[in-house]
Amino acid sequence: MRFEAFVAARYLSGKRKNRFVSLITIISMAGVCVGVMTLIVVISVMTGFDEELRETIIGNRAHLRVYPGGSNDMYDWKTAIHEIKELNPEVIGAGPVIETEALLKNGDYTTGALIVGVDVDLETGVTDLSTNLTEAQGREFGRGDLPGDKEIVLGYRLAQRIGATVGSEIAVYTARISMSAVGPRRGGQVYMRVSGISQARMSDFDQLYAFVNIETAGMLTGRKGVDGVHLRLKDPDLAPVVKERIAEHLPYRARTWYEDQQAFFQALEQEKLVMFIILSFVVVVAAFNITSTLIMVVMEKRRDIGILRTLGSSTQSILLLFILKGLMIGLSGTAAGLTLGTLFVAYLNPIAETLAAALGVPLVTTDIYYFDHIPARIVPYDIAVIAVTAVFLSFISTLYPAWSAARLDPVDALRHE
Repeated sequence: MRFEAFVAARYLSGKRKNRFVSLITIISMAGVCVGVMTLIVVISVMTGFDEELRETIIGNRAHLRVYPGGSNDMYDWKTAIHEIKELNPEVIGAGPVIETEALLKNGDYTTGALIVGVDVDLETGVTDLSTNLTEAQGREFGRGDLPGDKEIVLGYRLAQRIGATVGSEIAVYTARISMSAVGPRRGGQVYMRVSGISQARMSDFDQLYAFVNIETAGMLTGRKGVDGVHLRLKDPDLAPVVKERIAEHLPYRARTWYEDQQAFFQALEQEKLVMFIILSFVVVVAAFNITSTLIMVVMEKRRDIGILRTLGSSTQSILLLFILKGLMIGLSGTAAGLTLGTLFVAYLNPIAETLAAALGVPLVTTDIYYFDHIPARIVPYDIAVIAVTAVFLSFISTLYPAWSAARLDPVDALRHE
């Protein structure tokens, strides 16, 4: 062990005349520990929510939507799917889609909806629609079947708004154009049976979306073509690559799942960054404690510093000694914070359930997202960034006290000894 590290360790662990300095040292370590622990817990929870929402969005939306190059409908969608699959082996599922706005009416209740027409046989390989109908997390409203002719599947909250259940007959109004004796007429009304109610685990989907088969969608819109085809890939992150390949080799344009929800995901990323910056101030406060601790140690060890300088220790050696002492405080607090933070995240839900039961409040609300737990995930990169930040701030906090100790004149330090 180098001389400076040995003396720094003795200063950290040795007995002191002034116990107040020892107490401040412990408080400094605890401050760094609490700051690091808080950062780990909050960032892990935000990462968990981010990934849970990402999986939900990806499951309920296609990884890639492909549209005709112009503004016209895609009439030969089977050929389009064949061409896309031949060009892109990453595609594992594909199907046609038609979207149209509609007004739904059940008795005295009326609401707007976005009706999505899909090929029932192909849709199970593209989105989680069939899963959302059968896995309802114990709720009866999630039961039902995929839509047949003149049948419709409603999102859970959409069904609630109009008081519909499986088997209900509802009126669907669209802006289709039909021919009459006096010429083209806009608007149409069709009665449809609710074949199922979907729970997509996201309020936005369940409040707005309804699903019909592709033939019924064509009848509702009066169109013979489709809007385009949507694809499922082996890896959702490959969507930009497949999009570029399609635009380069085929007469189609494409839009990825990330582009559909870009503002939402950017907001999540910005929130995570802002929370990291705000909570880093907890570590900054702890770093100020390290500064005050070292200043008091320098005042307490003036005589020792004078003796070390008299025995031949250089200015750089004294500077390094106190920097190492401050880093030892910061490293100890960081290591403790990493350990406690990781353990807290591992047992986060049992701890949260205990607190919720004690306070009489629900663990999580299902008004927006249907989570029955607090999602949390520890990412090694995030842990590394938190640890490096804490150690860096600890290092910065040592510079002024170490510089003060290094410039101490040994004659002044020993004058009254």
